[in-house]
Amino acid sequence: MTTTTLTGSSPTSVETDGARHPGIPFTRLLRAERRKMTDTRSGFWLVLVMILGALAAAVTVVATWDRLADGPNPSWTLGGAFIPFVPMTLLPVLAILLITSEWSTRSALSTFTLEPRRGRVIGAKTVVTVAATVLIWALCQGLAALAALLGEVIHSSSPVSWTIRWSALGGDLAQAVLLVLVAAALGLAIGNAPAAIVLYLILPVLTTTLALIPGLHTAMGWVSLDAISMLGAGSLDTRGWAHVAVSALIWIVIPAVVGTIRTLRREVK
Repeated sequence: MTTTTLTGSSPTSVETDGARHPGIPFTRLLRAERRKMTDTRSGFWLVLVMILGALAAAVTVVATWDRLADGPNPSWTLGGAFIPFVPMTLLPVLAILLITSEWSTRSALSTFTLEPRRGRVIGAKTVVTVAATVLIWALCQGLAALAALLGEVIHSSSPVSWTIRWSALGGDLAQAVLLVLVAAALGLAIGNAPAAIVLYLILPVLTTTLALIPGLHTAMGWVSLDAISMLGAGSLDTRGWAHVAVSALIWIVIPAVVGTIRTLRREVK
């Protein structure tokens, strides 16, 4: 009786193969999540509406510049109150759709099979969301500057002031990023796109209504998203920054932690 000895299949070789192939690069995950954001039917139409809304607002600013800039040396940021409205209203919805895409489109099995480390997938979605927010915000500011320039030329109005208040500009960007992160955190915690979208949209109305109750007025000042919205003024004091920190803790950090734990433990069906 003879025996055959198998060689070349030791555990060491398996471990070596695993070390040689560390997994999907994070940059590839970023590209995949970017495609998920825009290369779907809902994502395409949301992006298209955002672009058309910003362009329509810019045209309106140019057409009504003589009435908007009724004082001497109007600021180029006058259009900044109108042009970002549609993009910054729909961008949180797009963020929620991206965060919940694995569960709403039932692609979780394929995604988490290709990349079992779910935390990296969540991280890639977050990075893409923040990058899209910064890009769209910058494009809106560029449109505001272009609208101011065209408005001055067409209407022969007072010279536009190109002074930049960096504190206000940085605060406006921080406000946009934080509000989109609120939407993403709610989507991560709830795991259901329609429910997260509805909650995000009614949240400001809900907190404002509760603030009308005498016993809740002070507490709602800390809980409300209005604290984050005040960042655009660029002149927050210490108490204002404390309000922003508490609001971000309640609506970003806590939902994100809860949602991450749920995603890591959730059974893929």
